[in-house]
Amino acid sequence: MVRDTVQEWKDQHHQTGLQQGLEQGSTNEARAILRRQLVRRFGDVPAEVDARLGRATRAELEGWIDRPYEVDTLEDVFRPS
Repeated sequence: MVRDTVQEWKDQHHQTGLQQGLEQGSTNEARAILRRQLVRRFGDVPAEVDARLGRATRAELEGWIDRPYEVDTLEDVFRPS
């Protein structure tokens, strides 16, 4: 009985770890795609923009990811729409 409980706990935490890893990987991929778009559209990305991208949540990245095609300046990408 204790062994079953321990195994359930291990399985649950293993699944949680996998999910967190997938979410982090997805966020990193979105960050890389957005950075690549910014470089193609506006040229070199300043260090402060790189830092902002590094701190950004997945939701923020998704909000910004199409903006390089809709705005005229790098600064406009990050302005509230």
